[in-house]
Formats: sequence, structure tokens, C-alpha cells
Amino acid sequence: MTVRAFDIPTVFQDFEDYWNPFLGRTGAAPSYLASVGAEVQERIRLYLKSRLASTRGRPIELVARAWGVQGSV
Repeated sequence: MTVRAFDIPTVFQDFEDYWNPFLGRTGAAPSYLASVGAEVQERIRLYLKSRLASTRGRPIELVARAWGVQGSV
């Protein structure tokens, strides 16, 4: 069996560019966000914004990681 990490650079122009995909209800995190009330959604949004605020007007650069596994029977 072979296991490999694939790192994909992601760049968001600002926090809204980062946050808007969470509102689309596609994928695990957006589906969870859609399942909670507005107050919880806002607390999550504010927490994430505070964690990413250090960019101070610069694009937000993150790395997305996917795992690939290859095996044989």
C-alpha cells in the first residue's frame, strides 16, 4: 500500500472570499454550518476571522491537503 499527501496552495483575496464557500451547503463543513443556528454561525465566522486577521489586507494563503492511497488485492 502507498499513502501520499497532496498539498494544494489556496489563496483567498480576503476573508469574505474565504468565508463565502462555507455558505454553499456543499461539503462537510458547509453542511454542518447550515445545520446550526444563526448565532452559532456568527460565532464560527468571527472566530475564523480573528484567526485569519493577521493578514491585514493581504491575500489569505493556506494549504489544502488531500490524502491519496493506492493498494492492491
